[in-house]
Amino acid sequence: MSKQDFLEEIRKGITRMRAAGSAVTLIHHNDADGLTSASVLQTALSRAGFAVQRICIERVHPPIVARIHKEFPSTIFYVDLGGQAAPVISDANNGKCTTLILDHHRPHKPTDPKVLNISTEFFGLSGDMDISASTAAYFFALELDTSNRDLAYMGVLGAVGDEHDREGSLIKENRDALMDAVEQGHVQIEVDTEGKEKYSLTRFSDSIPMAPLAISITTLGGVGYYSGGPDLGVQVCLEGLSPEAQHRLEELRLTQKTAYQETTARLMSDGFRETKHIQWFTVGDDFSPMGVKIIGEYCWDIRNEDFVDPEKYLVGFQNMSPEIPNLGTFDWSQTKVSMRLPTPLERKILVNRTMPGLAYLVPEAARQVGGSIDACHDYTAATIVDIGREEELITAMDKLVQDDLSKK
Repeated sequence: MSKQDFLEEIRKGITRMRAAGSAVTLIHHNDADGLTSASVLQTALSRAGFAVQRICIERVHPPIVARIHKEFPSTIFYVDLGGQAAPVISDANNGKCTTLILDHHRPHKPTDPKVLNISTEFFGLSGDMDISASTAAYFFALELDTSNRDLAYMGVLGAVGDEHDREGSLIKENRDALMDAVEQGHVQIEVDTEGKEKYSLTRFSDSIPMAPLAISITTLGGVGYYSGGPDLGVQVCLEGLSPEAQHRLEELRLTQKTAYQETTARLMSDGFRETKHIQWFTVGDDFSPMGVKIIGEYCWDIRNEDFVDPEKYLVGFQNMSPEIPNLGTFDWSQTKVSMRLPTPLERKILVNRTMPGLAYLVPEAARQVGGSIDACHDYTAATIVDIGREEELITAMDKLVQDDLSKK
């Protein structure tokens, strides 16, 4: 399988969409990659004559998916999530409507023929480093119409937001989008003294470093998830940073900083709960009213701090609100689980291959405790479990690590 096969599958999806009518419900994630992906697709689909309604969700979770497929009879299009949850999406759809999944996480095949899973990993395109969801969305947009080449910069921005340049530069398919954006004068590349590339967005009036801009977009979508942040994040992707967005960012950053400081002080004082291979903690409702994306962002921020064991998997839990914007209230008592890796452990997983990755550990452990599964990479992963089953999940993960090591 190849990039050409991937593009052919995209063309198949476009044909299905056009045959199904002009209305599309676009379901997307709330980080920089998800918001740039949604911005690309909303723009390209609107230009092609589709009427697009966006819904931003933090996780592909069975109750959420069931409500989406019950209440929205149009074509449903998932981007930057859904690939691994294709069977769950298939069960919810049950032959009702044309459904597309455009993702870059480890995928599963759908069981409903009306669900088309165009996940990059099916075509040998690595979602860990080579192609972000936003770059995949950019390729989709180009297949709709080559005039959508002006959207390349958002593919780059999403890739930077997903840390695909963490080894020093964007590569493979992400680089294709980068070169398209550079040729149009929308992105500039600089090389620092260590030989690492730095990207700046020049699409708008000012030159803006892309790495902090991507963090800002994730802040809008994650910290501001319950207060219109994703919509503002999409606006920033399409128009640049406005005074309104800057002001809102300052408010959200203060909320985030306060919650982070309080949690860090507690962890430095009381420590983590630990097993042989895992260090974990819960914030309960302490991060409210921020979205549950933020527990993963916090884990990423602290993963290399001195109070974190560099050799253990880092796991955090944050309780989920029963309210999902634009979808209503759900009857659940559940917690979001996010996993990140200190850099020494990350290298053992991604480079040396001496430790098992999260893309294996998390789905396997989640199945044992009734957790939902989607959007897992080897270096970052998440799931949802019932409140009260946190320790069961940790125990299952720890045993999986030990079993994997015993085979080496």
